[in-house]
Amino acid sequence: MKAVRPRSSRHEMIDKVPKKRDALRSESISYFLESSVRDLTPTNPHRDISVLFMPAQHDGPPADFFGSMLSVSELSRAERFKAIDHKISFLQRRAFRRFCGAIALGDTRPLSQVGFATTREGRPYLSELPRTWFSFSSCRHGCLAAWSFSSAVGVDIESLDQSVSPVEMAIYHFAPNESDAVCMAEVNERKRLFLRLWTLKEAGLKSIGEGISYGLDAFQFETKPRVRASFAPAAYGGPTNFNARLLEIAGCCAALVIRNRLPSRQQQSPTYANSTYG
Repeated sequence: MKAVRPRSSRHEMIDKVPKKRDALRSESISYFLESSVRDLTPTNPHRDISVLFMPAQHDGPPADFFGSMLSVSELSRAERFKAIDHKISFLQRRAFRRFCGAIALGDTRPLSQVGFATTREGRPYLSELPRTWFSFSSCRHGCLAAWSFSSAVGVDIESLDQSVSPVEMAIYHFAPNESDAVCMAEVNERKRLFLRLWTLKEAGLKSIGEGISYGLDAFQFETKPRVRASFAPAAYGGPTNFNARLLEIAGCCAALVIRNRLPSRQQQSPTYANSTYG
């Protein structure tokens, strides 16, 4: 039998080049994200919640800068965007998601190795931290993320410069007390109030692991004299089990809703989820 010669140190060095290149690329992406991200975490010592916002990088790095860390399926989705700015926005959102996952995991692995799966309802989670609740949202101004190890959280962000008909949409989508509040607001404040209530409702739905198809009428909110849920699903503890707040982000309306996870409703390991990563 012919003896197998040991591989030279040169071969070992060559093998390490791609890994080193990937590590450096991941490190540079992490540095880029870290330098641009804003920490919007509420100052509440009794909650283990993190909230981060990354402004949109319209003049940021090229698409392949972020693409190196994404999965084949994500890159395939990115190629479907006809406009290059839409493609880069998608890549930035996915990179930001992995960046947040790495922070939650508390390690320094390459971002390409931080993969999210999703439940049937579309809620992202890390298989290594199945009980950690994540929520993500984005608009043309940037990406918003929140996660918690003990509470259920939901975030939503909407651009203030979008075209909406606040009164008509409030009457169609909102409860009477909410639509009345929009109608009675000053004309130049109606859109802002409508979007604040909309983001609160979407964030509330995300805090129970659902989307708009569950029904915007599942939650009702007030913004005066303070932001609070006035109606919420009884199966999740009712309105007193939810803590709502508005987030200050220039050019946007954004909301965070926190749900205390009841013993009977604590998040189970989402083994029924599919294997969509990113």
